[in-house]
Amino acid sequence: MKKIVAVVVTYNRIALLQECVAALQNQQTDDEESIQFDALIVDNASTDGTVEWIRQRTTQKFGTGTVYSLCLSENSGGAGGFYAGMKWAMEQGYDAIWIMDDDTIPQPDALAQLLRGMNAAAQAKTGQKQGETVGFVSSTVLWTDGTPCRMNRQHEIPTTAEESLPQGICPVDSATFVSLLFSREAVARMGLPLKDYFIWGDDKEYTLRISGAFPCYHVKDSVVIHKMATNAGSNIVMDEMSRVPRYYYAYRNDLCTARRRGAKEVLIYLAAFALNVCRVLLRSRDGKKERVATMWHGLKDGITFSPEVEYASEVGDL
Repeated sequence: MKKIVAVVVTYNRIALLQECVAALQNQQTDDEESIQFDALIVDNASTDGTVEWIRQRTTQKFGTGTVYSLCLSENSGGAGGFYAGMKWAMEQGYDAIWIMDDDTIPQPDALAQLLRGMNAAAQAKTGQKQGETVGFVSSTVLWTDGTPCRMNRQHEIPTTAEESLPQGICPVDSATFVSLLFSREAVARMGLPLKDYFIWGDDKEYTLRISGAFPCYHVKDSVVIHKMATNAGSNIVMDEMSRVPRYYYAYRNDLCTARRRGAKEVLIYLAAFALNVCRVLLRSRDGKKERVATMWHGLKDGITFSPEVEYASEVGDL
């Protein structure tokens, strides 16, 4: 039996979490007898009643599987939450790990389509065993009005000569942590997400790390709804001042990722940094000094910021 777990990271959004979990409970798999599908809720020290709600459901039946929980003692951000959840999943022996935020609402066949896509993509590789070498497959992410979610654009790459992919499956090298299904082999070999990134850029670094060693794909027929407040990407030039401090992590983390990928990526980072400084000075309505200072602080710390990749321990028992 193939063991799959959905890892959901949550923080103070109980209503969205409840909707996400309900959508996971309604997933329709192709062959329920051959799949054990569980859910793990990772709570980042919520204070809105989420912990109590989660504990009432821990070890309850979840379709053909069970709901588990990890309640962290402090807010470790999305990066820390996914690190903890994926580490737990690897230690429990799951064959595949499906990750998402608490505002992700999968359509009923989202998981089934991901599994079909993973198998079909693996079969397209001549002589390779089904499902063995795919790093991750990702879903199409839509906003609440059915349009593509701008925050969750994926970077598609050309198909290789060895691949003849079915329609609706496209190679990618990076994606966001909104409905990604990782193979156990990829996580075991390439390690866990960098928990010290806290927020922003952890998904880019991790998916680039995985796709550097394994083929990865966007499965267009797998659809999730991302219930963000607005359909807008992150933009320090126009964002509200209350959100500006978090951009520190974006500039710090992206420079760390660029440094690991080589001089060309660092130059691209620096060019984008200079361009965004100009945009802030010319277009921001307020807080120009604070915005530039936040960017500079992130760049300065990113020069030496270098967290180590960690790996999951041996398999345990549920």
